[in-house]
Amino acid sequence: MENIVSVNNIDNNIINSILFISSKSEYISLSENNLKHYIEDKYHNVIIIKDDDEIKGFLIYFLLSPEIDIIFIAVYPNNKGYGRKLLSYLFDDAKANNVNNIKLDLHENNITAKNFYIKNGFKKIAVRKKYYNNQFDAIIMEKLI
Repeated sequence: MENIVSVNNIDNNIINSILFISSKSEYISLSENNLKHYIEDKYHNVIIIKDDDEIKGFLIYFLLSPEIDIIFIAVYPNNKGYGRKLLSYLFDDAKANNVNNIKLDLHENNITAKNFYIKNGFKKIAVRKKYYNNQFDAIIMEKLI
């Protein structure tokens, strides 16, 4: 049985699970210190999805109404519906906080993520040239709520 919970305090088991999942993505670079900062900061939300008490994914977002910025989302294993469920939670939180749009940026070569976001109602709105390592573009996407 899956459940989604908010992470509100530093728990080494949760941190290790999130860092493990993030290590499976070639496009996410998440340090333990940054993760702890996100958990402790009142404007960032860290959400995890569990299946049979095992963490299968996480979502980190910045909520400053009327906008949300997705910082990181990752699941492991892929293609089990965990990402879609995390986004569904985010959309509900956006509505509850009177947010009218959600934005994110992603690496231009991350085609899987780009397709995932398009499938979930996001549209490309801009490009940041040479944003990643001064070499790769970032695609800016947005979903209006």
